[in-house]
Amino acid sequence: MRTLDPWVEDVTLRPATTPITVLPPDPATTVVWRMTRAGDSDVLISGPRTTASYHTTKDLPVCVRLRIRPGRVMPLLGTAADELVDRIVPLEDLTGPSARQLAERLTVYRDQPARAVDDLGRYLLDQMPQRLPDRFELVGEAVAELTSARRVDETAARLGVSERYLRRVFRQAVGVSPKHYARISRVRSVIGQVRSSWSDAAAGAGYTDQSHLIAEFRSLMQVTPTAFATGQVPLATC
Repeated sequence: MRTLDPWVEDVTLRPATTPITVLPPDPATTVVWRMTRAGDSDVLISGPRTTASYHTTKDLPVCVRLRIRPGRVMPLLGTAADELVDRIVPLEDLTGPSARQLAERLTVYRDQPARAVDDLGRYLLDQMPQRLPDRFELVGEAVAELTSARRVDETAARLGVSERYLRRVFRQAVGVSPKHYARISRVRSVIGQVRSSWSDAAAGAGYTDQSHLIAEFRSLMQVTPTAFATGQVPLATC
């Protein structure tokens, strides 16, 4: 059987147990299967997030998350990633009524989330086309370059394409521009670090200096690094 490994970089089998759910900016799209205590089940697609959000944690006995590798959304879900940015949509909106039947079928795995991942994975892989887009490998290489803090112009040059072309295909495949992807990657690399001085973190993450880190962190995370590290975050009102 085909494996999800080339497509999914992380699987979370348990619902959040903290009072506040932190959703940092994320260039990846996530497939979410959840069940309520009443037994209702659905499968949702959470698109790339351009900024962080903070919510009171919902009481969900089952919540399985499959984080799709950036650039892998189009062949796996059959839609461009930039159509999903900052949105949450039912899987059936993308793959049709069969996704509703999948959600109902997954309820038998309430106490076996790992088996639910297997069933969900088979469903997703069955939707994939036999032939991948020509630019598929290009986007994957660009993601690796930008994650390593390489500049967009350097990345385009190393891949032998123009910046304009890279921006266009990258946004469609990943959901955000190469520049915004690099910003999100930098911020995610310092999330959770507690420091009295952020200069070392700034240098390690590719920021020009500490003030650059703080300004970008505040822009994407809605709070300063120090406030985030001490749990002083703004809860969503809805």
